[in-house]
Amino acid sequence: MEKVAIQIREPNGTARIKEPVGLGIPVPKGTVRNAQQLALMDGDKPLTVQLQPLAHWPDGSIRWVHASTLVDLAPNDQKDLVLANLKTPSPSTTKAAASQTAGGLQITTATGCVILKPDSLAWQVRNPNNEVVPSAVILSDDAGAPCTAKAESNWEITHKGPVFVAATLKGQWIKQTNEPLARFECELRIFLETGLVQVELVTHNPKRARHPGGLWDLGDPGSVHFRELAVETTIPGSSTAKVTPQATDESPSVLNLADFNLYQDSSGGENWQSRNHVDANGEVTAQFCGYRLTNAGKLEHEGKRANPLVSIQHDSGQLELAVPHFWQSFPTSLRKEGNKVTVGLFPKESKKVYELQGGERKTLRCLMSYQGGTSLSAMAYTPLAPIIAPECYERAEAFPWFKANTQPGPLDHLIAEGLEGESNFFAKREVIDEFGWRNFGDIFADHETLYQAKGEEPFISHYNNQYDAIYGFARQFALTGDRRWFELMDDLASHVADIDIYHTEEDRAEYNNGLFWHTDHYLDAHTATHRTFSKHNDTSSTPGQTGGGPAAEHCYTTGLLYHYLLTGAASSKEAALKLAGWMVASHEGTGGILEALLTIKNQDLPKLKALVKGQSPTRHRYPFTRGTGNYLTALIDASILEPNKSWLSKADTVIRATIHPKDNIVDRNLLNVETGWSYLILLSAIVRYLYVKRTNDELDDSYQHAADCFMAYAEWMRNHESLFLVDPEQLEFPNHTWVAQDIRKAMLMFQAAEFATEDQAKAFQNTGENWLTETCETLKHSDECEYSRILVILMQNYGPHINAPSIHHSTLQQLNDTFNKSTQLNWASLMSRILMRLGRGIITFSPGREKAWLDARLNRQ
Repeated sequence: MEKVAIQIREPNGTARIKEPVGLGIPVPKGTVRNAQQLALMDGDKPLTVQLQPLAHWPDGSIRWVHASTLVDLAPNDQKDLVLANLKTPSPSTTKAAASQTAGGLQITTATGCVILKPDSLAWQVRNPNNEVVPSAVILSDDAGAPCTAKAESNWEITHKGPVFVAATLKGQWIKQTNEPLARFECELRIFLETGLVQVELVTHNPKRARHPGGLWDLGDPGSVHFRELAVETTIPGSSTAKVTPQATDESPSVLNLADFNLYQDSSGGENWQSRNHVDANGEVTAQFCGYRLTNAGKLEHEGKRANPLVSIQHDSGQLELAVPHFWQSFPTSLRKEGNKVTVGLFPKESKKVYELQGGERKTLRCLMSYQGGTSLSAMAYTPLAPIIAPECYERAEAFPWFKANTQPGPLDHLIAEGLEGESNFFAKREVIDEFGWRNFGDIFADHETLYQAKGEEPFISHYNNQYDAIYGFARQFALTGDRRWFELMDDLASHVADIDIYHTEEDRAEYNNGLFWHTDHYLDAHTATHRTFSKHNDTSSTPGQTGGGPAAEHCYTTGLLYHYLLTGAASSKEAALKLAGWMVASHEGTGGILEALLTIKNQDLPKLKALVKGQSPTRHRYPFTRGTGNYLTALIDASILEPNKSWLSKADTVIRATIHPKDNIVDRNLLNVETGWSYLILLSAIVRYLYVKRTNDELDDSYQHAADCFMAYAEWMRNHESLFLVDPEQLEFPNHTWVAQDIRKAMLMFQAAEFATEDQAKAFQNTGENWLTETCETLKHSDECEYSRILVILMQNYGPHINAPSIHHSTLQQLNDTFNKSTQLNWASLMSRILMRLGRGIITFSPGREKAWLDARLNRQ
């Protein structure tokens, strides 16, 4: 393995002292089998590093590894590190930092120890003088009554190494009536050299929403409500506090107070009273602009957007507190009353109680340092973002169709507007105030305002990761090293993993753990938050439809995969696998007689009727749409996370049951744009399947079948397709989103050139160049070029146009005879399919399953 160059820059003029830094690093296939072969070097000096494999190649070698270390860096300085492959694995020198004691699980640090209380959402920090500072998480219900944290088991060590130890506790919040209110998962990440404790708390409502009529508004019976969620620390003896509301300023104001309450009520932005912040009654919940710092009710200081640092001197030492995304995830608070210091993650000062919708969750964090001299505020609000040289990604085949250090072209200039344009992704947030705990990280879907009257208040419209903005941001970060792309990726992935996925097992299988659509086209979200369909809309962008739920045509997993690989965030890995499981359940079902009968009615009965009429339906089981493309993509992404499971072989099966090189393509009616256009997404998924099979050295019959299918359709495209706006009359809304969608056609031509003979390759390449040039030229002069959807489509499909390698399709074997059977469905095949469905339904039958299936669809409790 060649050395991996890692650059860390200090951009804010702040000295960094023992700041935790982590990053995911791609590794070429077959080069590293044990993480102990790797060392992180600062010049000739090896750094203390904690390495965790994130993904493996099918041969068992490491594909991605996460590295964690602590960094010292002078203001505006730069550090160049190298990840090197040792000739011989280094022996493990990690001392046992965790031990079980009578008082609980004890994590020993250089500054003392952290003791995690058994079966309790509480811990205490003990310094070398045996003085203790205890903390606990508290939650009160909607009436303000305290709830009890009921743990499922003791704290579990999830990560252990020379840099940090992480421990997790899971359980339920129980009301005083003994009813469960919500689930919790708390991770404490304890850094051994500094004693820094990072608290990460997930609050989850596992109930299903009732969503009457497929409408998902606030106030649903499946929601839960609470008044406060906080981390409360008891300070021993007397204490005083220094409060720095704007710790990231060059010359911040510092206030010395015995007691205080710093409360961020709204974003502090120009549109802080946006309709984006309504409750179930449609009432805006923001009370005032920005934050206020009070002392016993007296106003001491106020401002717009707090990035606070609280430093408390007490008889036993010092405690510093900071809360990442303090103002962005409002409401939030930090307060001190006597010897109680409280981090209000959901503070009690808010105007209304908090509503957590069915299947919704939220993850919030705070940092607690028990010694002075750290750069805590910088860690919390402007964390260091390591950058890997782009050629390292290329060398490791980390991204498909990735070429490092190329000269920017017209497509790059269009994408750059996402950071540099007047309506860049950060500026979009301000338009509808896309902030607050439920909204922060999502993208304002400003393209939905295209047909609004001039001067009309913009729709509240959420993007919900359509066309995988997370992936586009991740790829641009890898290409450019610009940390702003990383920030956009990180914020959006966190939002999607919490808010946009329906985290429940209690609803119908085709909804559970699915991804909610973006806000309905050209309509306001009203009280549906990020769940598409509102009772306040009596129409829909889909004629005849005014409700619905998660569906296969809106599922994007690749960005979550790469967020996990680049950051090690387990929540993104979990989200990608959940979505893959949801797609399997949606397409294949979960078993039972009633489900089998419904599937026969919807899928097999129409084909039976066609046979009766003497028609010739195809054998294909899956629709030729983006839904099947998204299904394939989810299976491919899951196979990278879990290469030893059958995800990729399932993708083989889906492809064979969807497409054939001898298809009568004309019968597909793909040129009917409104109904057929999304086949482009399906073909793109098939090409990515080919890429993954190729990098895995799996050039088998399934690979060859998919390649032949793709080339048959690519040749048809080259001869019959044209740019969408050549005939605008065929479109309901002939806007420039369709121009952006043409990029898919261009990239498929470049990809087809990889498999073609030399003469064919040139023709494909020329067609791709022409379509790409026309697309970029049109968008360059378009007033719509900075719209969210257009930028995301361009980013998602970036890459194949840059020096694509040639594989030459002619070198592939001829089709196996098993693929030469007729594509037409006959009576025997159809009856066999129906009997197999019935057989599976009988095998998986149980009265409880059938009742649950009915209850979920009839909206019964």
